[in-house]
Amino acid sequence: MNYEIPKEFKPFVSYVKRICKANKIELMLAPSRTVVITDSFSTDCSGYFDGDDMVLAVACGKPFNKWIEILIHEFSHLQQWLDDERWEHWTYCCGELWAWLDKEKIMNNSQLKVIIDGMIDLERDCEVRALNNIVKWKLPINKSEYKRKANLYLYSYRMMPILRKFPSGIYDNKSLVSMCPPRMLKKYDKVPEAVQEMIMKLYS
Repeated sequence: MNYEIPKEFKPFVSYVKRICKANKIELMLAPSRTVVITDSFSTDCSGYFDGDDMVLAVACGKPFNKWIEILIHEFSHLQQWLDDERWEHWTYCCGELWAWLDKEKIMNNSQLKVIIDGMIDLERDCEVRALNNIVKWKLPINKSEYKRKANLYLYSYRMMPILRKFPSGIYDNKSLVSMCPPRMLKKYDKVPEAVQEMIMKLYS
């Protein structure tokens, strides 16, 4: 399926396609609003990168300005896979977290904290890479707004022991996004009280 891509974004999208082809990664730009992560995890999401199955998938059945940010994020995961030695640990944390969310694995609070710390480490690094890609390719994306969304995403991982699920659609809540800082933080040990209360109210 062909998508109407604004000219400002075409060099970046072409680069993503070249890197995927060079590394034998299947680039799946699906015409649906969601994609299924893997056969093992039936959870629907907006996109994912799987280094084992060699797939980068993005749900493109939504406005361009929404799915392009997902592509940037997932491509940044591909870059981690290519050059970061922490990838194996991160992949382990991801598998353990989803197994816990699917109630296939039991973990105590200390074990769960180690896994969530690993996931926040993974995703923060990914978001920093995504922002670097936005700057490098001069993409017309509001960087402060992107950082707010990224912070909300990272906060959501810290909320998982309480919610026992990922709060789907959280980025569409403009009020929640606006409550998050417009800069990347070094640590995400504590969710701001107002953000935590609203997430609990809306997604618990």
